[in-house]
Amino acid sequence: MSKPIPRRQADLFAPSSDLFDPAPNPRPEPLPPHEVDRIRQRLLATLALVRGAQFQPWEDLTRMTIEEIGFRSMCGWLPSGEAAELRAAFDAEMDRIYANEDARWDAEEAVRQRA
Repeated sequence: MSKPIPRRQADLFAPSSDLFDPAPNPRPEPLPPHEVDRIRQRLLATLALVRGAQFQPWEDLTRMTIEEIGFRSMCGWLPSGEAAELRAAFDAEMDRIYANEDARWDAEEAVRQRA
């Protein structure tokens, strides 16, 4: 004989109409101003780093990917206009860095093919 399910535990196999509800997640509470300032300073420091770099400033592609995702995500805590400006500036710099990396790769490949 099966035991009854305790009231505090939901029936995991019960049909649910909202299991795949496409409703967006609610935005979390706003951060205190000092936390937003801390995030802003980190974003500005990262932007300064990529502006000053000719090639990718991180040690490998994994770290670069993590930094890109983190930058875009952290912008979500800023006012929308400021976030859009920072994302656009970051994207422009990353496009420049990727173009430089591609050109460097092409030049190195040309040298390897001649050897």
